[in-house]
Amino acid sequence: MDGMTVQEVLAFAKILEENSNKFYSDAAKKAKLPNAKKFLDELAREELGHKELISNLEKKIDAGGDIPKITKKIKSLNISDFVAKHGLDDDADFIDILAVAMNKEKEAVKVYSTFAASLEDGKVKELFDFLINEEKRHLRRFEDDYDDYTDEMSHKKVSELIKKMRGR
Repeated sequence: MDGMTVQEVLAFAKILEENSNKFYSDAAKKAKLPNAKKFLDELAREELGHKELISNLEKKIDAGGDIPKITKKIKSLNISDFVAKHGLDDDADFIDILAVAMNKEKEAVKVYSTFAASLEDGKVKELFDFLINEEKRHLRRFEDDYDDYTDEMSHKKVSELIKKMRGR
């Protein structure tokens, strides 16, 4: 593992993003709900955007530039620890998609963290730390969306319950 170069790390990261793009694209093709299909297509495009970010980073490093410094460490809400969903059914809804997206980002963080923990080369380790933070940023976005959506659904259910109780 110690022999891993910056270029190999970036190539590996691009493959992870390509795999995620394919996962979301394939799921979008099978999705029955129009909003789910649209959201999955959006996620697939985002993964291509992540790959482009990595490609641009690769060009910058190849030209002698530095690995971007992490200005803010992203913290997870750890919602994905309680939401175990790794596959999508054809009739998946928004909450199902968010659960899978959270788990995919969490897996990427875990893979990058495993690599980073086993490295001695400071520049390669720094690159993995940057990629870990980017994946945590994506994870946090999905966790915030999940939290907002489930809060909204809970408020609706409580409101409906109160209306039923008043109607009795």
